[in-house]
Amino acid sequence: MTSLVDIEKGKKTSKRRFIIHIILVSILSILVIGGSIASLLLSRLDYTWNLILNIVVDALYIIFMVFYFINIFPIVFHYYSLFKNINEIAIEKRRHLTYVREIDSRTFSNVVYRVLQFSYKEGENEFIDNLYVLDNDYQFVENKAYKLATYRNIIIRSEEISDASI
Repeated sequence: MTSLVDIEKGKKTSKRRFIIHIILVSILSILVIGGSIASLLLSRLDYTWNLILNIVVDALYIIFMVFYFINIFPIVFHYYSLFKNINEIAIEKRRHLTYVREIDSRTFSNVVYRVLQFSYKEGENEFIDNLYVLDNDYQFVENKAYKLATYRNIIIRSEEISDASI
């Protein structure tokens, strides 16, 4: 089976990245707030320059925090929440899916997923299932059958099923 997502590496890196981001944002917040308060408390009687400096630094800090929590932190949190609960028991094994085509990409929490359509038969009915590929350029061959392992409809592993011939 071809592994599209390395679970153990993903768990380690996403957890480490999440903790580092939380620590760095906390340290930055403490330094900016503490520096602003200390600058005003330790200033001389004429504190106009300290006040202007504090306003500029605090405005830049607020702009950075808005940018960070809108653009960067959702990505870090998405990877952390995705890999936090993944294990071999949670992975769904799909036996026989036929690749149909790739459709437009979707974005969840600023993370772009490739959307692939697979078809499968249950009884006499044929169904189409949308599955996602995360951070991988693996190419599937149209009208080929695959055995897939998925987690939350994200393809973790794939194996091409070859037709038996004598």
